[in-house]
Amino acid sequence: MSHKYVEPSWIRKEIVNQFLEKFESALPLFKEMISVAHTINSAAGNLEAKRLGKIMHAAIRCASRSELRILLNLFSLIGNYPVNYYDLRERVSVECTAFRPTSVDEMKRNGFRIFCSVLSMQCIPVENQAFVKEIISRRAIFDNELLTLIQTGKKQGGLSRDQAGRLITKCVNLFTRPQEALVSLDEYRQLREINKVAAQILISNSLAFNHLTPSVASVPAAHDEMQRRGIKTIPVWQGPVGKDFILRQTSCLAPPIVLKFPNSDGSFTAAEYQETFVEFEERLQALTPKGRKKFEALFAKGKQNLTLPESDPDYAEHYYETMRAALSEFPSSQLELWRHKLAYFTFNFSASQPTLDSETETITFNQAIENGLLLLQPQQYEDFFGPAATNIFNSNIGLEDVSNVGVSSPDSQEAFELELGRPVINMYDYYAQIQRDSKSKVLQLCSQIVDGASDKENHKT
Repeated sequence: MSHKYVEPSWIRKEIVNQFLEKFESALPLFKEMISVAHTINSAAGNLEAKRLGKIMHAAIRCASRSELRILLNLFSLIGNYPVNYYDLRERVSVECTAFRPTSVDEMKRNGFRIFCSVLSMQCIPVENQAFVKEIISRRAIFDNELLTLIQTGKKQGGLSRDQAGRLITKCVNLFTRPQEALVSLDEYRQLREINKVAAQILISNSLAFNHLTPSVASVPAAHDEMQRRGIKTIPVWQGPVGKDFILRQTSCLAPPIVLKFPNSDGSFTAAEYQETFVEFEERLQALTPKGRKKFEALFAKGKQNLTLPESDPDYAEHYYETMRAALSEFPSSQLELWRHKLAYFTFNFSASQPTLDSETETITFNQAIENGLLLLQPQQYEDFFGPAATNIFNSNIGLEDVSNVGVSSPDSQEAFELELGRPVINMYDYYAQIQRDSKSKVLQLCSQIVDGASDKENHKT
């Protein structure tokens, strides 16, 4: 990027900073949650606390694919690109992607990312689609100045400091829920009867962040700390129990807000609306497709083995014990994960200047790992975990009985990408490339380590 233009990571940082101020002033609970994050992260050490402080995600929901296409161009200006496709329609009536940085350096500078869902019209009963589409047609969430800034930035290949400042202001407005609802109170109630997710998306003429999630060193510790402080959490934290893979999350429900619902005579009816929640995430080790398939099968098995309802006072203990048992057969040893091609790694020498036995001319890459010359360093997972996300939504805002779910099909991603206007980045390609680059660096630094034929299989993921 030209020196004339600001770094995308700076724009990401400023968007987060301004939203932190807004959330903390509007939601006293959010300020308390940031205090919880600080407590947990500080216990992990200053360097870890500083690193985790740069990792946050927000979530928005679009009403249409046309909105999604504009967001594609907007987010590219802040260095966030669509990674992966998530079809959550079995339980939540949306298809999703995550806009995030796609280089390790950009992640280190600022790891802010946005999980973006799009309402699936296939989840709306046919007899109600005209009503829902008419409400969607009322939305005008991108004003002319924002659209001009997006086009200018795209044409220039970046934004000046002044342009970036105006874009940040526009983003803060775009992602803040206005006090006035888009629909009347009767229309909102009708939407809830049709589809609760549609009601959440269409209540406002905005793409409001419904949560802003900091990363913590330990979600179980954050969950316990919230309960110690008297904050009402979801029944159990979500994600792997006893295994450090993919992602853990927990959350609590924020107090309802008051919205002004318009009446036909120009007056307003004030009513409470509940959506915003406060969430923590703990990012763990990335798994290969093979590892992910095995892990998710065990995770699903654990869910099937649960016998107590969430309302039971013994549910939490039952949940953790059941999930721990179900996941127990998944390997924990980094060496075993490498041998079976279940997880992604980077590599480093066990000594700063590696030396081999004088009688040994060369050693294969795998042999260097097996004999401890090379250390396996787990790659951090940077994406999302559908089962945890849907469970948090269901626990917080009651998405049971959502109409017409379960409509995914083999070509769902292809259709989504066609509407988006580009393919999403495959998250496995991202992790595999980092692993390949790390291996290449090792081979360049130590000529006695050679690539072995068997090693190549570790990259076919």
